[in-house]
Amino acid sequence: MTNGNDCTIKECLDNLIIIAMKINIVNNLQNPAISDFEVVERKGRGHPDTLSDRLAELLSKTYCELSRAKFGTILRHQFDKLTLMGGKCDVRFGGGTFISPIRLLINGRATPQVGDEKLFYRDALIETASTFLEKELRNFDFLTNCRLMLEITANTTRGVRSDGPNVDRSTPYSRFRPSKLTDLPEYTKPVSNDTAVGCGWAPYTPLEKMVLEIENTLNADETKKLYPWLGSDIKIMAVRNNKNVELTLCVPQISTLVPTLDRYKENVQKIRSLISEIIDTHSTYFKVDFSLNTADGQRDDLVYMLYTGSCIESGDEGQVGRGNRLGGVISSRRPFSIEGLSGKNPQYHGGKLYSVMAWDLAQKIWQKYKIPCEVFLVCQSDVPINQPWSIIINTTESLDNDGVQDLINQMLIDAGEYTNRILAGDFILV
Repeated sequence: MTNGNDCTIKECLDNLIIIAMKINIVNNLQNPAISDFEVVERKGRGHPDTLSDRLAELLSKTYCELSRAKFGTILRHQFDKLTLMGGKCDVRFGGGTFISPIRLLINGRATPQVGDEKLFYRDALIETASTFLEKELRNFDFLTNCRLMLEITANTTRGVRSDGPNVDRSTPYSRFRPSKLTDLPEYTKPVSNDTAVGCGWAPYTPLEKMVLEIENTLNADETKKLYPWLGSDIKIMAVRNNKNVELTLCVPQISTLVPTLDRYKENVQKIRSLISEIIDTHSTYFKVDFSLNTADGQRDDLVYMLYTGSCIESGDEGQVGRGNRLGGVISSRRPFSIEGLSGKNPQYHGGKLYSVMAWDLAQKIWQKYKIPCEVFLVCQSDVPINQPWSIIINTTESLDNDGVQDLINQMLIDAGEYTNRILAGDFILV
């Protein structure tokens, strides 16, 4: 019996014996939900950083589907250095127009072929980007309003061969230009491409839940059908001191659907009502005051109105890894690594895989024991994914060590399935 990753259950368990002494469970966590303060931020669906994260992940998914269809495996790639650079729009009540286009830099590496068999992926990446941006931005046409820059190489930092007598140097070798699939270590058994740490935690605090719910509601497709003038570049910052919460929100409106300043002000009151309805459902946890579009009215002509619904139209820029963290919020009292997850290879990138594995393990610990926790998984370069270098679990109170060991064992036995779960969208990466 195998685990779908060319590894029998016995072999996987044998591997676990090696790492058993590297699991450290400590009880030094203060539950953020009952701490004296919290600071929670969320960058909305149309924020340039969120757009960059989501697009990079979609490009990776597109490439994975193409390479699996042709070669039966995921070839090496990474689009995690993608950047969206702002354009310029003339915005006015009831209208607007692009003056200069936004710029999209698809920057990274991708395997163009295996041996002599080529993988034609560029058109698919462009189509993915076009479809995504035209869906997310209003009054936007990809061909005329976006300048595309493709900077995709197949350079490698690995694959230098020694000069030993048994080394075949007759064909060029690179993990981004393999001569055959077996040149890739992850083809038979995924190994980590780098040293990295992944962090996860559970559960959400009431404040984190509220921030997520407000942004998800305002940016839901159903809400946009009811209020088509709602823009998507929404940003929320929440500060809790004991039971008192203050929110500040920026919520734009679409200029072509707002004919006058009076209509803009009427829409602001509708937004306030939507936010208040959500806040009321959380009133058992804390008292909430909120501010909306605090720049409005500082000048007669200053309102938060956009032609596309995103500040990417007006010089703002987006980059992968600068937006929401795994789980969907930027929660300042939570652990997170510097890893920008979106666009990285989901089959062998240790930082990406260990982040979602740590997150998943934290959720399972919470579900089983109802004890808040933080999980840290650390990998070493070129070591199999199912053999973490170190596992640290930090909790608010003691856990059943044998029960946690069982959860860890199952996680590592199922390590190969996390790739499929990432591609299926099981985890909130942004």
